[in-house]
Amino acid sequence: MKKSHRSVVRRSITPENMGRPLSPPLASSVMYHYENVSQMQSLHDNEIEGFTYARDGHPNGAALADKLSWMEGAKVGVMTASGMSAITAAFLSVLRKGDSIAAASQLYGRSLKLVSDELPRLGFETRFFDASDPATFADSITPDTRIVLAEIVSNPMLRVTQFEALAAAAKKADALLLVDNTFTTPNGFNPLAHGADLVMHSVTKMLSGHSDLNLGYLGGNDPELMAGIDDVIATMGFNASPYSCWLAERGLNTFDLRFRQAQENAKKLADLLEKHPMVGKVHFPGLESHSDHALAKKLLPKGFGTMVSFVLKGDRTQADAFLTAAENIPYGPTLGDVATIVVMPAFSSHRKLPREERLAIGIEDNLIRVSLGIEDFELIERDFSDALDQAALTLGAVDVQDSQPG
Repeated sequence: MKKSHRSVVRRSITPENMGRPLSPPLASSVMYHYENVSQMQSLHDNEIEGFTYARDGHPNGAALADKLSWMEGAKVGVMTASGMSAITAAFLSVLRKGDSIAAASQLYGRSLKLVSDELPRLGFETRFFDASDPATFADSITPDTRIVLAEIVSNPMLRVTQFEALAAAAKKADALLLVDNTFTTPNGFNPLAHGADLVMHSVTKMLSGHSDLNLGYLGGNDPELMAGIDDVIATMGFNASPYSCWLAERGLNTFDLRFRQAQENAKKLADLLEKHPMVGKVHFPGLESHSDHALAKKLLPKGFGTMVSFVLKGDRTQADAFLTAAENIPYGPTLGDVATIVVMPAFSSHRKLPREERLAIGIEDNLIRVSLGIEDFELIERDFSDALDQAALTLGAVDVQDSQPG
């Protein structure tokens, strides 16, 4: 008898194990196979649970979406490759010919580009409103509006949305309200509990917290709506990778601790900046000087977030001096890391916005956005104070002695 040839590719078993892993395992397989076509048909008919092809879903994505949905109070949640793919999937799944979009005038730069350039290029009109001024809602949110996009606290100006009025305006127009909750996080505000239809996160940021992945999340309470979004994600290839979901779920375990510490640091930094003579203006909802402070106290009772923006006096010379002196603080276009990070939106997230439009919404050339990390505040205070003093030396009009912390 001819000896059969052995091939290791045919040797694939899953060991029996009555135990459950404490650390979630990484399931990197693209495909999941079944015993026969009847079993596969039962899966497609939703008679049994399971996965087939990773673009349509996988264990790591399902596990992470379940946790985020629990945090947001969503019945259904899906993961995507990035925050922008999550927003895009929502738009592409609900918009039909003749529909229009209503969007807050202050959004993350790429979100603005999507609703200002890309979606209008496909035939969808976008009308803008000031999310902090309900008087602007009626002209933008009309009967032909299909979806409304806003942030709870805007990027990077930290204006607070008049959410109750916005939700009412969207409901009156029979439009879906999509909220980017990245800045606020589920620990700060839960949009679905206050009238939103969809909540979105750039999981890349505070939720995962370590700047080592790109992920997005969409959650809602309408299973039919979410099924349509899920289908668009699979069709367009917006799906998240198992590895990124695995990393994010790992990072999520420390989210509560990180968020609490970063919020404390943000309030302390805002107070420090407001007293320094090199700072022209501080944007932080927790300050009494902030135009939306009263609304923020009502809308965000658990805290005012982990972000602070401020305007540095002078011009690029002072900005360069500040950034050079702040050598221990990374400069880069992200937020929500364990480390404190700074960026200048005029030259980063909103660089594609014409200068006059940037200035109209308050994004000055020397605006610096700070994402607070979890360091001891003494380190943050020293780095910022030293960097501000160095910037003052180049300006020549500020008494450096007066700028020392008391």
